[in-house]
Amino acid sequence: MSLISNNTKWVLFLASSEANPEDRHILDLVYGLACLERAGIQSNDIHIYVDGKDRANINNLFQIASSNTYSIKTSEGFFVDMQGNTHENMVMFITGHGSERGIDAVKPITPHCLLESLKSAPKLDKAVVYLGQCFAGIFNYVKAGRIGSQKNKVPNIIFIGATELQESLSTSTAEVFPTNPNPVSWPANLFLLHVFKWISSPFDVDGDSLNTIMDSYKYAGVMTNRSHKHIKANEFIKLMDAYGELKDAQGIAGTTTGDPQVDMMNKVRLQAMERQYLQSSYINNVHQECWILNSIPAQGIEI
Repeated sequence: MSLISNNTKWVLFLASSEANPEDRHILDLVYGLACLERAGIQSNDIHIYVDGKDRANINNLFQIASSNTYSIKTSEGFFVDMQGNTHENMVMFITGHGSERGIDAVKPITPHCLLESLKSAPKLDKAVVYLGQCFAGIFNYVKAGRIGSQKNKVPNIIFIGATELQESLSTSTAEVFPTNPNPVSWPANLFLLHVFKWISSPFDVDGDSLNTIMDSYKYAGVMTNRSHKHIKANEFIKLMDAYGELKDAQGIAGTTTGDPQVDMMNKVRLQAMERQYLQSSYINNVHQECWILNSIPAQGIEI
């Protein structure tokens, strides 16, 4: 069964509790849109849900990816639309922030909330959800598959997460979009970036002669882990430098000069060095590992 050639809804989703989401998260989906169209997916099968009051900025950013016009709704619109679903299949890509409360939104989106929306959607038979946000693992170990008497009554849902119960790392990338010959740079969600790259140019990772959802998971996982090694190597060097600068700043700030203005500036510098050190330390200590829930049907669903 091919998702592209069958009745599939492709969803790009970004919720936010802030007045406006970060541009970097919007650009994750902008790149995704370019990849979906490059893969041959029709524009009327692509649905975009992005929160934010600055609708002009959101629309302008998506115009980087496509000359097609899309009606971009808020995250709440997704749940409304699922109540009147007409698609047999759905593939969903989620970016933004996450926490132990779920996907960041005005009202956080919990695993139960998302699952129930998918399970109750009329006509939906299969759903694949890529979760790029931090702490995506709270969506793992939930009842996403068909069980016993539910076999023909609820959709088969596959969750694929960028990370377990840790942060999801982003790093700077520069990609060329169809409407702009110059590369666009932004701090991209690494896992989603590689998922989109695979979809735009899929290949058989496991050698079963099929390009399946499982292949996308394996490819994105390998490529993300490779990138992490480079990120952590660079951050370790920064961490060592930051530690030396922090010790120096502590010594200077701990000595009173007799000039209140100088003492204040020394304390401000110390606070900046502490933030720099902690940032490098956090990145070095994040262990991001992707995961997949309900993997057996993922082996047979072709892109």
